[in-house]
Amino acid sequence: MKLIKWSTVLLFTSLFIFPSFAQPGSPSEADIERFRAKKISFLTDKLQLTPKEAEKFWPIYHQSEKENWEAQFKRQQIEFRVQKENGNLSDKEIIALTKEMVETHKAEALVREKYNKKFLEVLPPQKVLILYQAEHQFLRQMLHDYRNRRY
Repeated sequence: MKLIKWSTVLLFTSLFIFPSFAQPGSPSEADIERFRAKKISFLTDKLQLTPKEAEKFWPIYHQSEKENWEAQFKRQQIEFRVQKENGNLSDKEIIALTKEMVETHKAEALVREKYNKKFLEVLPPQKVLILYQAEHQFLRQMLHDYRNRRY
């Protein structure tokens, strides 16, 4: 169940932050930076980090975001290939794509596992849990705002 939750969170993150720039209406670099700034502000408010915690946490968090993006981008590339082919794939090609897709999900999970350990090294466990809850709350708020066209 937790894997499904995290997959959903990652999917929505990728929908907001990392859509193909070739698509019409995709966000500009300014939109992406505004999203990141809102997220950092939201997390800062929720986590209530001490200066010492913040100094150690933010570089790790930014690196985790970068690695998450890279893993999600690989998955998106597969999804775009599937869309591009528009159902014109052989069973053999589909099987290969599904295996690639599973591998990208594994890579995303490994990034989460790696950074969970790193977060626990620099933050109390309670704050790591708050981080995950706050990320989820932030994405729900962004979805709400997007639906209401306030984003």
